[in-house]
Amino acid sequence: MLATAFGKLKQRVVWRLKGYIPSFLGANIKVMEWLPQNDLLAHKDIKAFVSHVGHNSLYESAYHGVPLVAFPLGSDQESNAKKVEHIGLALAVDYKSTNAQQLFETIERVISEARFKTKAMHISGLLKDRRRTPLQETCDWIEYVLRHGGARHLRAQVFNIPWYQYYLLDVMAFLVAIVTLVVTVIRMICRCMCRVCCKKGDSKTKKE
Repeated sequence: MLATAFGKLKQRVVWRLKGYIPSFLGANIKVMEWLPQNDLLAHKDIKAFVSHVGHNSLYESAYHGVPLVAFPLGSDQESNAKKVEHIGLALAVDYKSTNAQQLFETIERVISEARFKTKAMHISGLLKDRRRTPLQETCDWIEYVLRHGGARHLRAQVFNIPWYQYYLLDVMAFLVAIVTLVVTVIRMICRCMCRVCCKKGDSKTKKE
């Protein structure tokens, strides 16, 4: 299905594929077992990205302003596909029910309709609009920690609590105690009611 859909495109296709390679590949398709995906998405001529929308692929395409054709294969990827389709960054297809022609038409829509590229570039602008690069910020924080002797004031308080609190065992024990108490009270009330009813029954029998 993928090979057929890609072969119908007028654009050149770079396809990362391991293992079995179809024998009927179109002349516009270049198959590679590995490629630097982030560098490829950064290329100015990239029109669209057909992806299973894992987290890395999603962030890289969004950062570089590349619209997506979401082709999810797992449950977490299906969630990502719905999100990017909802915000207008992609169109999603169901691999179980989509055929080659439908996939081709979906790719064509993402490439030809300007709204997808516009949204992708808007999101890219949001991600890139920062005063310092991620590398510079990382260096800043490393130097900060070194200057302040490990910066223990930034250490999460979770490291200062007992292990049973970390695993919420104290909370679980409290809840179990409450449930046990409620069940015990209910049982006692039921027993008292049964005794009262039994006594009334006995007294009626004696009178008769």
